[in-house]
Amino acid sequence: MRWLASYVMQGRLQAVLAVTLLAMLSWSMSLIGILNAAVIGLVTLRKGPREGLVIAGLGLLGSALIGQLVLGDMAPAFATFALVWAPILFVALVLRATCSLAAALQSGLLLGVAVVLAYFAAMPDMVAGWREILGTFSKPLVDAGLLTSIQRTELVETMAPWMTGILAAGLYLQLVAGLLVARWWQAILYNPGGFREEFHNLRLHRLLAYIAVPVLVLGFNAEMSGAGLLINYAAVLLLAAYFVQGLAFVHGMLALVGAKRGWLIALYALLIVALPNMFGLLFAAGYADAWFDFRARFQARKKAGGGSTD
Repeated sequence: MRWLASYVMQGRLQAVLAVTLLAMLSWSMSLIGILNAAVIGLVTLRKGPREGLVIAGLGLLGSALIGQLVLGDMAPAFATFALVWAPILFVALVLRATCSLAAALQSGLLLGVAVVLAYFAAMPDMVAGWREILGTFSKPLVDAGLLTSIQRTELVETMAPWMTGILAAGLYLQLVAGLLVARWWQAILYNPGGFREEFHNLRLHRLLAYIAVPVLVLGFNAEMSGAGLLINYAAVLLLAAYFVQGLAFVHGMLALVGAKRGWLIALYALLIVALPNMFGLLFAAGYADAWFDFRARFQARKKAGGGSTD
C-alpha cells in the first residue's frame, strides 16, 4: 500500500480524492474504513492537525455531495466524519505531540467512553433499543428456518445488553488499526524501520492496568442496567486495548527470539478462524505483559547471558 501513501502525500487534491473515494467505498465495505482513517492520520502526522482538518473538511464536502447525488442522502458522509475522521484526527494529534503510540491508544479509549456516553444520552434505554434492532435483523433467520422463535428470543436477550460495548470496542479497534496503518505509512515513506521498533515496544501505561482491575471485576459481575451497563462497556473497551497490546507483545517477542515470518502468518490465520478464542488469549497476554513487562525481562536476560537465549 505504499503507492497509496505516496499518492496521498503528493498534494491536497490527491489526499481529498483519496479520502472521498475511500469514504464511499467504506459505506458498503466497512474494512475500507481503516484505510480511510489512515489517510487522514498520515496527513495529520506528517503535516499537522490543520492540514488534516482541511482534508477531512473537504472530504466531507465531496462525499456529502456525491452521497446526495447517488444515494439521495448525506447522512453517511456526516457519519464518516464523526465516527472515522474526527477520532483519527484526535489520536494522530496526540501521537504527533507525544511520539507515543501508547498515549495515542489510551486517548482513543477516552473517545470510546465518550461514544458510549453519547449513545446513552441519545438512547437512555439502550438495551430495549438493541432488542428492537436485533429482533428486526434476526427475523429473516427465523423465516429461513435457521432459528426457532425461542432461539431467536434467547439470542436477542443475550446480545442486546452487550451491543453498545461491542460497537464501541469495534470502533476503537478500527481507530487503532487506522492509526497503526498511518504510522506505518509514515515510517515507510520517511523513517524506514521506525514503525516496527515502535510497535514491538508498545506497552500501555501501568496506571491503566491498576484501573482495569476494578473495572473488569465489576464490569462482568454488575447488573446489565444503569451504571452497571456503563462499567461493563468500559470493561469491553479495556479488553480491546489489551488485545492490541497482546498483538504488539507477540510481534515483539517473535522478533526478539528471531522467529520466522511464518509464525506471524499463523497468528493472523488463527485470528481469522478462531477469533473469540484468540481475542481472549491475546488480551490475557497483553494484560499479563502490562504487569510483568516480559519483553524487557527477556532483553535483560539476553544481555546478562552475553546475547545467548539459552
